Amino acid sequence: MKSTKWMTKKISDFKRFTMTLLILSSYLYIGSLISIFAYHSSAYKLLLPAVVLILATALTFTFKIKKWQHIQQKE
Repeated sequence: MKSTKWMTKKISDFKRFTMTLLILSSYLYIGSLISIFAYHSSAYKLLLPAVVLILATALTFTFKIKKWQHIQQKE
């Protein structure tokens, strides 16, 4: 019973953090577009890899959430 509550809390925390990462990546992507088209600077060279890294992290967290939900349903 205790592990089920713990797992539920962990899943909800990871969901919140995943949403935070997705919001952050969208802000950085918009910033890179502004950097390219409005200011014609090279800041996008730093922003786009950060966006890819953040999205990869969010994807990893999503797979972990699905795995933990599957384990929780078995119990």
